[in-house]
Amino acid sequence: MTITLPRIALGTWPSSRAQRGGLARQRHHGVAALARTMLALACGVAALLAPPAGAADDVARAERLFADHCAVCHGVDRGGYIAPALNRDTTRLTASQVGARVIAGSATTLMPPHPTYDGTLSGRDRDRIARLVTTQPKSDPRWTIDDVRASLTVLVADESKLPARPSYPIADIADLMTVMVRGRHAAGDAARVVFVDGRTHETVGEVRTGWAPHLMDYHPRDPRWAYVRDDMGWVHKIDLHSLQTVRKVRAGLNGASLAVSRDGRFVAAGSYVPHTLVILDAATLEPLKLLPLRGKGADGKPVESDAGMLLATPFADVFVVALEQAGEVWIVDLGKPDFPVTAIPGVGRHLHDGFLSPDGRLAIVASYDDDVVAVVDLADKRLVQRIQAGCQPHVGSGAVVVSQGRTLGIATNIGSRSCTPHEVTVFDMKRLEVVKRIPVIGPTESPAAHPDAPYIVVDIVGTGPNADKIQFIDKKTLEVVRTVTVPGSFGHSHFPEYTARGSHIYVSSRSGGDRSLGRDDGRVAIYDARTLELVREIPLEVPAGVFSHLRSRAVVVGVKPGAEKR
Repeated sequence: MTITLPRIALGTWPSSRAQRGGLARQRHHGVAALARTMLALACGVAALLAPPAGAADDVARAERLFADHCAVCHGVDRGGYIAPALNRDTTRLTASQVGARVIAGSATTLMPPHPTYDGTLSGRDRDRIARLVTTQPKSDPRWTIDDVRASLTVLVADESKLPARPSYPIADIADLMTVMVRGRHAAGDAARVVFVDGRTHETVGEVRTGWAPHLMDYHPRDPRWAYVRDDMGWVHKIDLHSLQTVRKVRAGLNGASLAVSRDGRFVAAGSYVPHTLVILDAATLEPLKLLPLRGKGADGKPVESDAGMLLATPFADVFVVALEQAGEVWIVDLGKPDFPVTAIPGVGRHLHDGFLSPDGRLAIVASYDDDVVAVVDLADKRLVQRIQAGCQPHVGSGAVVVSQGRTLGIATNIGSRSCTPHEVTVFDMKRLEVVKRIPVIGPTESPAAHPDAPYIVVDIVGTGPNADKIQFIDKKTLEVVRTVTVPGSFGHSHFPEYTARGSHIYVSSRSGGDRSLGRDDGRVAIYDARTLELVREIPLEVPAGVFSHLRSRAVVVGVKPGAEKR
């Protein structure tokens, strides 16, 4: 199958990958009534000119157009990804309304206006896309290990010739901060990873990824290597000395999860389309094993599952993957040639994200639909606890802090089911019980902490009135002590991250599809970690996830590496 460059996103685009299971499945926001009426008329005229919708060649062209322009956000199978599903069984809009949305965009989302895209999308083609997503079922594309292998692209043939140290000014590569920049259309040159010196806050370089980058993981032993997963399923091996991609491979057709094994030998990438986990050689990106993700759902029936949480742990040579719909956690043994799997069933309903205990022995997994965080012991390979964690827990990549002699886990609550109250759940990592629920002003998604900083930082997500704010929780009192409005966000401030030294906090900020008062207004806002004063802003086009190089040394952010033993 051929999937080419995506261009547009149609409908609601939540603030992160995690909302695919919740917010991304909500119905589209409406456009203004007048605009919809006028644009629907234009689309109706285009419909009269288009070939019959049922024609096989017309459907085939529509599929290609969707892959080119829409799949990066709505999923290659039209089943939804970080934007809503678009197929006849889920789409609530008419073909004319879809066409209008393509032209006008959606002001409260990342869906941009797309009148003609410089002539690349005609009125007839818009109509083809609109008819496709309103009349055709979700597709079922495959991507085999042979497809993965065939996609492997070598960009630097001789890595021994790469520079032995960073080719840009930086005192310590550990200070690198990386920002996933989606760009207005999630494709092209604007889709890139931007690198910033966390001491000076100066941009030192960037790597273009072609499609919207989603997350980064670092090599645990060699600080020069990092791996980026983009929203069309590509894994990019990046040299942090020269700031360039040396190899890339398409591990799946979309999906965000990524992990590097504790010894740096393997990379794992989980996909939503198709439902697979691929294990790669970390040095070459050659695929070694493809595991179909199949288990039993809450009703006991077999189900193919998305890849949710994916972790590597210093505790053992394993990958840990959560099967979202199956409610299972798999432990993949990397010490045996065929990578055998131990499945732990009954962990929860709709498993998504998770993190590790400081010693790496426990996996803490958020279960959306039963409002718990589940605790899996990786040594005993069993479920040991289910902690009530409020409305739709979302733990992000995790945060653990030491407070008053206790080691505490932080569980944010995304609350995409419109449930209240909004709170942050704090639980004892040794007793595995809730110690406090902290009221906050909206749903939260990504907690941040640092052992040398006094505050836990949480973002307020969604499109509510407080989604332009972040809140600071004192680690000693476990009380919100300050609420800050992030400049330029107008409803989208997310992914706070401490610098490696804990001196500053980086926060992504964007405005309703990165459109604020008719102009681009995305940025990363940088705050002093102690005074909480804004010290700098870096203009960027639709910034998303922020990742500190500290993650290459810390099992979970918030505690000193190696400081905690269970």
